[in-house]
Amino acid sequence: MAKIIGISGSPRKENSYYMVETVLKATEKPFDLFHLKELSIEPCNGCMSCMENFKCQQKDDMEKIIQKIENSQIIVFGSPTYFSNVSGLMKNFMDRCCPFYFSQKLRGKKAIILSVGNLKEELEFDEKGNCKWHKEEIECVEGCQKAIERFCGLLGIEIIGSVYALHSEPEKKEKELIQLGQKIGDLVKC
Repeated sequence: MAKIIGISGSPRKENSYYMVETVLKATEKPFDLFHLKELSIEPCNGCMSCMENFKCQQKDDMEKIIQKIENSQIIVFGSPTYFSNVSGLMKNFMDRCCPFYFSQKLRGKKAIILSVGNLKEELEFDEKGNCKWHKEEIECVEGCQKAIERFCGLLGIEIIGSVYALHSEPEKKEKELIQLGQKIGDLVKC
């Protein structure tokens, strides 16, 4: 059974997915990678039944992920940045993790956060020659990371690393991603 799982909140198998997959492969351990776009996960309906029995009443692909998360040691989250936040796919996944908030079953697990933001083609510069868009885009990507950090904090998951990249730069972060993967590979007890 894989002790490391990846959750990709990207609608495509490109930048965010690439980053998650790179980290997972570098662990040299068995892993499961969930591409949320390929799964059927309904939105949280707010019934709050999970508050009492710590289980979601909806029957969909989230059931597969929940079991894997419970049995994992490390979770690698990856999301593109949408309006300084996670993607809709990732947000929907996070909302469906409400049973974990109430049960605190994930307390003590560890996580890696990976995010990507789009850098505008037309760069603007201030009077000192500093790129305005670049700073704003970094702040947006950091917003995505902070959303996942808050999510993990509420569930008692410890963040042990994070990497963000701008638009089509994930390959430039490959060395850093591989090092993160090796780090978590060393932490996992099979």
